[in-house]
Amino acid sequence: MKTITLLLFTFISLTMLAQKEEAIIGQWVFKGTYNKENLDKAGLEYMNAEIMDKCTFIFRADGQFESHIMDEAGTGKWKLGKESKKIMITNDLGSISEFTILKSTKNELALKLEMGEFLLTRGTNLNQVTSTSN
Repeated sequence: MKTITLLLFTFISLTMLAQKEEAIIGQWVFKGTYNKENLDKAGLEYMNAEIMDKCTFIFRADGQFESHIMDEAGTGKWKLGKESKKIMITNDLGSISEFTILKSTKNELALKLEMGEFLLTRGTNLNQVTSTSN
């Protein structure tokens, strides 16, 4: 009986993790900041001019990750943390970053990054799409 209970628990846990991963998979475009009150006018103007609608994260089903931030592309691997509250990114150089998930819905993803808290929306930013993102 313990074996059946353990197998059932493991199956449910893996199924829930897979569902959370499916919610993250896709292309996400930076649309807003959560910490606007912490930015001065110049900082907010810079964010709106240089980051919003111009930066993207792409989370692929095969665990590959791609980013386009301020004309710089990055690649690596991604995975969800054990409790599905963090996204772990390992770039191609081996550097690890951790993003805290503040909100996750079908079309919105709020992440706490090193540079602040951002709202991303699901979609395609034509300025950032490359031949490898199809």
